[in-house]
Amino acid sequence: MPNADTLELHRSLRAWADGYSPDAAAVDLLIAHGTWLHRNDFRHHLVPGHTGDGQEITAIDWEGLLEVRTQGLPASSSEVAVLDIALSLAANKPVPLGEVLGLDATNTAAVATALVRAAQHSARVTVTLADPNQPPNPALPV
Repeated sequence: MPNADTLELHRSLRAWADGYSPDAAAVDLLIAHGTWLHRNDFRHHLVPGHTGDGQEITAIDWEGLLEVRTQGLPASSSEVAVLDIALSLAANKPVPLGEVLGLDATNTAAVATALVRAAQHSARVTVTLADPNQPPNPALPV
């Protein structure tokens, strides 16, 4: 369970990204993944601020993060894949999809959800991966 500081960071990141689908999708992906927002090398790219009405927000310096990412960050392959996808959404960093395959089901669902969000769908969509070994649900459209 996230602590109060983590929940406040999530709120302030979402407040900053609100209204711009690519940033909102990338922020939600990073929140769902859970690793990057706790890393000091990532947190150096968080920029605190305020909206015109005084609401606290936290921006992500995508360009600075992209520069550091191209120099290499120590991370697992799934961590790198999630960060690369977030950078692709928010900073237009091209990412070959073949290089980000192999994520577990939870991260794959988070990526798929982020892609739907980035496509500016206003409805909240959550992707759940079905067990490929089970027969299709006849109640669902094909």
